[in-house]
Amino acid sequence: MIENFGIKRFVAALTVLVALAACASPKYVTSDVTRFNTLSGSVSGQTFAIMSVSPQQGESIAFRQFGDQINARLTSLGMRQYSGTDPASADYVVTLQYEVYGPTQSVEVDPMPFPRSHFGFGFGRYGRHFGYGFAYDPFFDDYPMIRTRDVFTRRVEMDMYRGSTYNTDHRQRVFEGRAISAGRNGQIEAVMPYMLDAVIKDFPGQSGRTNTVTVQVPETVESGAAAPHPSAVSSY
Repeated sequence: MIENFGIKRFVAALTVLVALAACASPKYVTSDVTRFNTLSGSVSGQTFAIMSVSPQQGESIAFRQFGDQINARLTSLGMRQYSGTDPASADYVVTLQYEVYGPTQSVEVDPMPFPRSHFGFGFGRYGRHFGYGFAYDPFFDDYPMIRTRDVFTRRVEMDMYRGSTYNTDHRQRVFEGRAISAGRNGQIEAVMPYMLDAVIKDFPGQSGRTNTVTVQVPETVESGAAAPHPSAVSSY
C-alpha cells in the first residue's frame, strides 16, 4: 500500500511538471535577415537621423516608438542621434519601413498520438490495459492529429544613407537590412523590437549574406494571439 501510494504521488508530481512545462514554453521571433553594406571602419561617434519612407507610417505615433527603438540600438554601437533640424546634415540618414501580410493557414500534422485523450497517468485500469504509468489503446484512435493555425508574415527594412547625399538625386546607400519572420502575431508593434534586434545583430554584418536569427521574447511579454499548441519552442 505504501509503495502504491508513493507511485501515485510520483505520477501526480510528474503530471504537474509536464503541465507547467507546456505553459512555460518560451516564445521566439525567428527572422531571415539579409544585409548588404559598403561601410568601412567603425561607425562609433557618427551621427544619424531617422526618417520614414512612407508618409503614412511616418505620421504615426507607432513610428516614433520604432524610432526610439532604433535610436537605442544604434546608440549602443557608439553612434549619436542627430539633434539638428536638417536630417541631411547628419552623417547618416536611417530609414525604416515595414509590412504585415496574411494571415495564411499553416497545417501541422502530428504523426504521434501522444498526448491524446487515450493516454493518461494513473494507477489501475485504463482502457483495455491494467497497471500504472502511460496507457495506450491501439484500437481507440491511431490517426495523426492535424492542426491548422493562422500565420502572419512580417517584413522590416532598415537602410542607411550618407547624410550629405540624402536630398540629392544620387543617394548613397551604405547599409541595407531586411528581416522577414512568420508567426502567430499579426501586430507589427509586438514583433518590431525583436526584428530590429535581428537586423542590427553584429552590425553591419557580412555583406550579401542571409542568416536566420532567433530572438527570445521575454517571459513578461504577453502575446495578443491565441496560445499556440504547447511545444518546446513557440513562434511568436
